[in-house]
Amino acid sequence: MACTGAVATADGIDLELDGDEVLSATAAVGADGMWSALRRHLGVARPGYRGEWHAFRQYARNVGPLAAERLYAWFEPDFLPGYAWSFPVGDGDANIGFGILRGGRWPVSAMGALWREILARPHIRDVLGPDAELEGTVRAWPIPARADGLALTAGRALFVGDAAAAADPLTGEGIGQALATGRWAAEAILTHGDHPDAVSAHYERSVRQHLHTDHAMSQLLGRAIGHRKGARIAIGLAGLTPWTRRNFARWLFEDYPRSVITTPRRWHRGVLTGPGAYRDLAEP
Repeated sequence: MACTGAVATADGIDLELDGDEVLSATAAVGADGMWSALRRHLGVARPGYRGEWHAFRQYARNVGPLAAERLYAWFEPDFLPGYAWSFPVGDGDANIGFGILRGGRWPVSAMGALWREILARPHIRDVLGPDAELEGTVRAWPIPARADGLALTAGRALFVGDAAAAADPLTGEGIGQALATGRWAAEAILTHGDHPDAVSAHYERSVRQHLHTDHAMSQLLGRAIGHRKGARIAIGLAGLTPWTRRNFARWLFEDYPRSVITTPRRWHRGVLTGPGAYRDLAEP
């Protein structure tokens, strides 16, 4: 049921639901996305905020063997620090799309025209294959990536995932951050459930400790690869050896925390040699 209103009380929070039903709780977790109704009803929305990134994607069937088996990320010079991607979803299909940074050289309104031009680029056509066919409708959506710029709590309400603008500022990826912030919110409530100020403090401290340094590193690197020269240098360094290629890919897609090098508390044996999230499923 949708939340149509929310009121903070001395003992908790009252959520107004469809059908005039009211749900009272000692705490609420706002996992309701970029346009968080809970945030809006509690008066802590940021007027006019549209996120840092905008993404655009579609599915393709009958892709060639490259797109059917491998993940690709293309850092195209004309919309850096944005990038295009293709990754397999099984049965000869692929998820393909691209993302741009808001306020960059391409306005969001031009993404439809840019999409058609991207699909016609020879190096992308070579990966998708001659028989690839687009299917379904395109989908575009904003990506909020400023966890240090929005209120994370409002009384007994804690905001997580896109409602907390927790996505990575470098790539726009947000699933890992959504799961992590949800876990930290649950831990804060379970640890300090009877003390709302302690709940908020615990959760905000967890987000600062785990995300703010990583976001700052992502923003710095985003500025570096926002230009052709910076992107060329970064990709050149990443491709020096098989080890750098492997670990750059793992770092880019967040098998490692963004600022793992600058945060000694994260250093431990095997930090760069574990199997990772994208381990070979053929291994026993």
